[in-house]
Amino acid sequence: MRWQAPWGKHNPPTTHRGRNVAKAWGKGITQTDFFPVVLIKDPYSWMGSQCRHKYTAFWGHDENHCPNLIRWRVRDKDETAFVRVKYALEWAQYESLLDMWNKWYEEWDEQTFPHLTTRFEDLLFHGEEVTRAACDCVGGEFTDNFKYVEGSAKPQLTVHKGSNGLVKAMLQYGDPSKRLTGFSDRDRTYASKNMDMELMN
Repeated sequence: MRWQAPWGKHNPPTTHRGRNVAKAWGKGITQTDFFPVVLIKDPYSWMGSQCRHKYTAFWGHDENHCPNLIRWRVRDKDETAFVRVKYALEWAQYESLLDMWNKWYEEWDEQTFPHLTTRFEDLLFHGEEVTRAACDCVGGEFTDNFKYVEGSAKPQLTVHKGSNGLVKAMLQYGDPSKRLTGFSDRDRTYASKNMDMELMN
C-alpha cells in the first residue's frame, strides 16, 4: 500500500494519470495497474481544512474571512472568490473553493478505471470497520494487527504544521458546531445552493 497515487494525490486523474510521475512513490509504478482509494471529506470541513493548509490553492481570504466563498469586501452583490490551483502539469481555476470541491469529486465519480471512494469521517470514526470493508473489496486479507496512529500523519512537513492527530481530529470533526466555523451568512447561502448534492449521497 502506498500513501498516494503514482501521478500524485493532489492531481486530477483525468489530466495526470499516465502523464505525471509523482516525486514520491511514483517512479516505476505502472499507473494503469494502480488501484486508488479516494477519501471524500465533508465539504464544509474540507473548506475549513483548506483555510488551515491551502497547499497549492490561491484565493482571496485571510484568517478572519475564510473560506470566503463570497468575497467579503464586495457588499453590493454576491461575487465569488475565484480559486487558482497549481497542479503538477497545469493551473486550474474554479469559481470558488466549493466549486473546486465539487469538480474534484465529480471528476473522480466519472472515472471508469477501478477505484474505491470512502468518506474521511467514516474512516476516522470507524477505522477498523472501514479498513476491513476496503480490504474485502480489493481481495485482501485483513489481519488482527489493526492499530490506530495517534500522532499526525505527516508532522515533519511544513505544509502540515499544526495538523491534527487522531484525538484532535475526532474532536474537530465530531463537533457539529465547528463545521461552519468561518462561514459568513452569504457563504452558507451560496454553499447550500451550489453544493453537488449527488456527491453527498
